Amino acid sequence: MNPPSVSPLELRNVSGTCSDGTSVNGISAAFAAGRVHLLRGANESGKTALFRYAGLLEESADGEALVNGGTTRTLGEDARTELRTQRFGFVFAAPFLLCSFSVIENVAMPLFKISQVGPDEARRRTEALLDFVGLNDLAETIVDHIEPYAQYQVALARGLINEPAVLMVENLDGTLAAAELSDFMEMLRKAAGAFDAAIIATTSPEFQPQAGDRVLDIVDGAIARDSEIQPEICE
Repeated sequence: MNPPSVSPLELRNVSGTCSDGTSVNGISAAFAAGRVHLLRGANESGKTALFRYAGLLEESADGEALVNGGTTRTLGEDARTELRTQRFGFVFAAPFLLCSFSVIENVAMPLFKISQVGPDEARRRTEALLDFVGLNDLAETIVDHIEPYAQYQVALARGLINEPAVLMVENLDGTLAAAELSDFMEMLRKAAGAFDAAIIATTSPEFQPQAGDRVLDIVDGAIARDSEIQPEICE
């Protein structure tokens, strides 16, 4: 019998108040690789605090986050930062791109700063990711000259460039709407499988998931419903 696989990210009894004032209380959850996990809730629900604790952006007052089975509770700030840059990717609510650089330069930048790969390997991996998100034709374009949706595609490619175990996506439906949101969500689902990453995204209460998405509804700092345990009933 094969041993159970270790989740790339697990939270155990995490509690605390985040820097923005939102809180969570005693949250435990494991996030499997190759799947999209949605933290769904109102602005003050605690989903932002959960996002920041899960992404090692802040340290909770109680409980712990485990990355590939290893605790982060005993790590110093430098070690936490190193682990976050090596094992996590991020797509924030704003793309935070280098506006005077080209699309391909923005995507490749983490390879040189974090992975320190050579130019040939960097170009190969970057071009493959631009092909994945559908931006090969814009590779040499300055990012300030492309449409907002394409900037999010660049941010996604950059978030995946170091092949993270966990990809964190902030405020998924806060800016994108209608067809763009649907297309971006489909890209995330494909990325989860293609890169075997646990993708964790925050959404509003109105966001409608698809079959296969895991939804954790966050209310008053706690998980009110986890679709993995208590599936939604379609009427």
